[in-house]
Amino acid sequence: MFHAVATGTALLASLAATIAVPSSAPPPGKFTVQVVGVNGSGCPSDSVGVSAAPDGTSFKLTYSRFSAAAGPGAAALDFRKNCQFALDVSGTKGWTWALSRFATSGSASLQSGATGIEAISYYWAGNSRTGRAEHTFTGPISGPWQHTMKIAKKSLMYVPCGERRYLNINLEVRVRAGTATGRNVLTMGSTGGSAFHIVWQKC
Repeated sequence: MFHAVATGTALLASLAATIAVPSSAPPPGKFTVQVVGVNGSGCPSDSVGVSAAPDGTSFKLTYSRFSAAAGPGAAALDFRKNCQFALDVSGTKGWTWALSRFATSGSASLQSGATGIEAISYYWAGNSRTGRAEHTFTGPISGPWQHTMKIAKKSLMYVPCGERRYLNINLEVRVRAGTATGRNVLTMGSTGGSAFHIVWQKC
């Protein structure tokens, strides 16, 4: 089983004992992101990593072999690759958190007539509510890409107060050759991985 931990320490304000912390600000103390499970065709366990921002506002997932391909030289199942993480994110007791924004990046090499899709979905273990977003690429396109999505305030999904649930994140890249005759590739993570930003709230 893959096991990775990233830890950061939020800054302590000198007047923390007398000044209330804003609900969206990270709490003082230790902030830890632990990958407790990873699977999928696009992320062998030795090709992924996790890092936590020292101020408790975000974490990043990185990958080194997360590519989908279609066309000459590509196997039948190479057109779709996915990577699913189970994450244990913890901070100061008495606080809860939610994803507020994420940024994905990678590179694309798509000929005219080819298309690609990068998608992300996320949910709390034991909860049927799922957040999802995707972006379509239309060839010709060549070079790095980056996409950012901000989650609307009304759509924020906070972990229930007092409970410790894993956050499941599934990332996917797909390529269709269409009318293109050459090889087409869509890669996630080649230019910095995926960054997930957090908002905190007191319980």
